[in-house]
Amino acid sequence: MKFDELSSLPVVNLYAGDLPDMPEYRTTGQVGLSLVQEDKWHIRHDVSKPMPMPDESVDSYQSEDVFEHIRLQSLPATIKEIYRVLKFGGLFRLSVPDYRCDILHDRSVKDAQGNLLFDPFGGGKYKRRFLIFGEKRVVRGGHVWFPKYESVRKLLTDSPFSSVNFLHYYDEAGNPFSAPIDYSKGFIKRTPDNDSRVSSPFRPMSIVVDCVK
Repeated sequence: MKFDELSSLPVVNLYAGDLPDMPEYRTTGQVGLSLVQEDKWHIRHDVSKPMPMPDESVDSYQSEDVFEHIRLQSLPATIKEIYRVLKFGGLFRLSVPDYRCDILHDRSVKDAQGNLLFDPFGGGKYKRRFLIFGEKRVVRGGHVWFPKYESVRKLLTDSPFSSVNFLHYYDEAGNPFSAPIDYSKGFIKRTPDNDSRVSSPFRPMSIVVDCVK
């Protein structure tokens, strides 16, 4: 699939990253924007880069467990580009891991003060740039920041979307909030509806936000 072929589709629904091989995704007409794949389901594209598409040409854009792999300071430009290509009334559905979830928090490497340093289940490595010298950092595609409600709220509050609706999250006091999610607008695997790890007790695992242009 190429970007210039999207105009032939009745509805243009983009998905950041590799589209999972599950009927919940493959039957919705979503097209994945993949770093490596290029086939009938995917366009080869780095989602942190501009899209060669006209303004207001996309019906929906979903990003599921992708933004935590992109430096936080780079995300405003990425979100601005998503906003540009969306049609008026178009949906941007964002989900990122919520590091107030006990499962994600407990599995992560922390410093002596309890600050999160590395999630070993998020991919990548935590190592020094040189063998002995320098500070350790996340490399090779791991989670380079650890989303929480307030950081995602600031990221989206500064965006031009007309509506920003947080559906799942933990607030700054650690209280869980879960509103019903309409999965027909974009399936999400890591929610208590679909992930047994957080189904009992029922609690968020991801920050889920619907943004409307």
